[in-house]
Amino acid sequence: MTAKNQLVSVVMPSYNQAAYIAKAINSILTQDFGDFELLISDDASPDNSVEVISSFNDSRIKPFVQKKNLGPVGNLDFLIRQSSGKYIALLNSDDFWYPNKLRQQVELMTSQDVFAACFTWADLVDENGKVIKGIEATWADVFKQPNRNQAEWLNHFYFNGNTLCHPSMLIKRSVYDEIGSYNPALRQLPDFEMWIRLVRKYPIYVIPVSLAGHMRTGNNTSAGNVENTGQNLTELTHIFGNFFAEMPDDLFISAFRQHFLHPDLSFTPEMLLCEQFFLLQKGSFAPVAFESVALSFFYQHGHNKKFLEILEKSYGFSIFDYYNQIGISGIGHHWLVSMNMKSHSIKDMKMKLRLHCRNLFLYKQMKVLARKLGLIKTGNDNG
Repeated sequence: MTAKNQLVSVVMPSYNQAAYIAKAINSILTQDFGDFELLISDDASPDNSVEVISSFNDSRIKPFVQKKNLGPVGNLDFLIRQSSGKYIALLNSDDFWYPNKLRQQVELMTSQDVFAACFTWADLVDENGKVIKGIEATWADVFKQPNRNQAEWLNHFYFNGNTLCHPSMLIKRSVYDEIGSYNPALRQLPDFEMWIRLVRKYPIYVIPVSLAGHMRTGNNTSAGNVENTGQNLTELTHIFGNFFAEMPDDLFISAFRQHFLHPDLSFTPEMLLCEQFFLLQKGSFAPVAFESVALSFFYQHGHNKKFLEILEKSYGFSIFDYYNQIGISGIGHHWLVSMNMKSHSIKDMKMKLRLHCRNLFLYKQMKVLARKLGLIKTGNDNG
């Protein structure tokens, strides 16, 4: 007699989170829904995370210890492959759930099978698990979104970025089989890229109640420090470079027609390419990334004569305009500007230093002359 698979597989990838993982595990074990397995994989942590995990005695826990670091996406993918539930939920080892999170989501998913995944609102919390408030709560409502259809979500993602909280997710296991798992090339934004692929194909639902606590500190990958911000911009370039790929024409038109330059013309494949090209120049929340993507998009389709003809005839944009854009907004331009700024900065400092030295020399020479003329008495010189 074979053992019955649990309805939900909760996966918890972890690295170096001994200080927080016990709270995360407890928030799962105390759910008011019990039909789940909890798979935890420690990714070769140097701290005592494994000791903390081993302290729990619950048959629903299936622990794994990696001898070699797999990275955040590799570790998550490992857990998904080990899981057996119809639905998969994720909780980071420094986040936590509120007690009725799983029950509410399972009830929704089992009663409305049309949805491929269900998310919830989430609170941003500090290291002590307290909801972030005041001036530090700039992004407090980022994960409190209304429900949208697929076209509306794609439009929202395009102009606003990710606003779905990964630890709030409950997703059908079959989705990963159909659209693939997370891309390990993305350290910061693998979930965002996954959501884009998800809503291209399926509707999703958001429960408008905060059922997860998502920690923001200066150390985790969600922190808004310089390194993470730079990584985000680079990854956004890759993500938006493929944003329109494999998107059905009717879904693209429904999502973005309001932003078309020519919404009333017939939508041939080349016309849609033209609209995509100009949309890529309208990206508002990461303009440098979008500029780079737009130029790469033109290069990718530059061999398409119909695309070039329509672009010039209907949109007044020629190959020479493209050359000009490369000169003023391409990667080479931004590199030269940054180098020139550094060069100017160094030159300015040197110039100021030379001017200061010259003025100091002239000042001392004037003092010598003033003494000779008796304008300054010896001993009254204050410097």
